[in-house]
Amino acid sequence: MEKCILVGVGSAIAGAGAHYVFSAYLWPNRHQTYTWIFALRNHRKLGEPCKTDKALDRDGYSIGYSYQYKAALWSAYIISKHSIGVDVDRGDCFEADLDIPEKYRVQPGDFRNTGYDKGHLAPNAAIDFSRHSNNETFLMSNIVLQNPKLNRQAWGSLEGVIRGWTQTKGKLAITTGPLYDDKPEYINDIPVPKSFYKVVYSFKHKRCIGFILPNENVKANQLWNYVMSVKEVEKETGYHFFNKLSKRVQKIKGELDVSWWKS
Repeated sequence: MEKCILVGVGSAIAGAGAHYVFSAYLWPNRHQTYTWIFALRNHRKLGEPCKTDKALDRDGYSIGYSYQYKAALWSAYIISKHSIGVDVDRGDCFEADLDIPEKYRVQPGDFRNTGYDKGHLAPNAAIDFSRHSNNETFLMSNIVLQNPKLNRQAWGSLEGVIRGWTQTKGKLAITTGPLYDDKPEYINDIPVPKSFYKVVYSFKHKRCIGFILPNENVKANQLWNYVMSVKEVEKETGYHFFNKLSKRVQKIKGELDVSWWKS
């Protein structure tokens, strides 16, 4: 009898101790136990839309970098409600990307006093499942000269809408990038994009949608004026998106159901 009591007391103490460790240490830091899964995602899973000089894979995104434009022509990333549900504090330390040859490398100071924002391609707010993944979004290879009002209005609104879609549309693959005129304006030897594209694919529902926004003052409430099918984005850009999808599924690129995406 006495032995049973001792075993019971010992079990209660062990249980209380385990509960304390879980509630005090494991649960508050739970994101640290599974974020490695998100870092293993293949962000080029659905293919690369165009040829570039150098493709680079990060924890939370991949890019195809152009030496001519000193910018990524595409940035691809896969997000889900779980990966964006982990929210580390935003970094804000822009850094040159040492994986880019020095001749074609952009420095944070190159954007100073240009009148343009340091616009993210792979957004920091969607890629923050770890401090490292968020810091990598501030590498200058992921940054472009972007109209400040566009960046803080329609473009930021679009990024927020896409994060919201992870709750209703499931896991998403996004490809985004700048577009340039034949003879673009140059600032500090960096060409200014004429516009930006973004295409989104829902793995669960096998639907997609696209946008092309001019590098101008576009307000948040004007966002849906620039929606189009992915096939239309391909026509405007000359790129081929989601080319690793089966031919049967690729037919959806010509479809556009705006009301479904708005729901």
